[in-house]
Amino acid sequence: MFFSANPPPPFNCMRFPRSPSPIKTVSCVTLTARTLPHLCSLPPVNCMHISPQPVARTPERLPAARSLFPLWKCFPGGTGCSACMEKKMGEAVARVARKVNETVENGADSLDLADCKLMMFPIGIYKVMRNVAEGIHLITLANNELKSVTSKFITTFSQMRELNLEGNYLHRLPEEMRTLLHLKVINLSRNKFRHFPEQLTTLKALETINLEENEITDVPVEKLSSMESLQSVNLKSNPLNEEVRVIARPLIKFDLLVSPKGAHAAPPQA
Repeated sequence: MFFSANPPPPFNCMRFPRSPSPIKTVSCVTLTARTLPHLCSLPPVNCMHISPQPVARTPERLPAARSLFPLWKCFPGGTGCSACMEKKMGEAVARVARKVNETVENGADSLDLADCKLMMFPIGIYKVMRNVAEGIHLITLANNELKSVTSKFITTFSQMRELNLEGNYLHRLPEEMRTLLHLKVINLSRNKFRHFPEQLTTLKALETINLEENEITDVPVEKLSSMESLQSVNLKSNPLNEEVRVIARPLIKFDLLVSPKGAHAAPPQA
């Protein structure tokens, strides 16, 4: 079944919003101002075409969709209005739209965008969530393809208590991390950090730091030891130098998790 605002013949097409029966299967969908309002009700699609036309209005029941264009730019392989995306990419676009919409409509305190193949945090989400951002306490962006976290992301979601960035390609954090006064848990495991992100040592509320499976050799032990709330630092599968192992134990009060001496760090992500 093919869905499009302007379906080309000779396909047997169905126009939004009319449908004689519940939609169960879709092979291809074209996202335009007309079809976007129905995005959240679509099942997984095989491919997706995205119109460059701006979306001026969407129904009140789908407020989070209004500013998501051009969402495809945040995904690998997206090339614009007439490009045919592969099945997984189409599913990823729809998944982001659904999850953002659920968070906004339900007034939830968490945003879960894990496993969405994101190369960057979609800019349109800032506008969509501007009225609820301060109520977001948990954000999960695990298992994407992020190479950086922007200062705008940190300042927009300044009330975060927990941030999960596991399984990306990050190698540093913005200085604005120091402003996350309420952050208690951060997961940066399976990334590309060569240096310990020292911005974290200024966060007085921080309790748990997970940096497992990175490429860190040195650790600011003295700064970490002065963090009153810190309970656990996971540095397993990092090529830590011997000095860190010798100096750390007498100074720290928190749990320091490291791999046994001589153990090799996990191989880099492909």
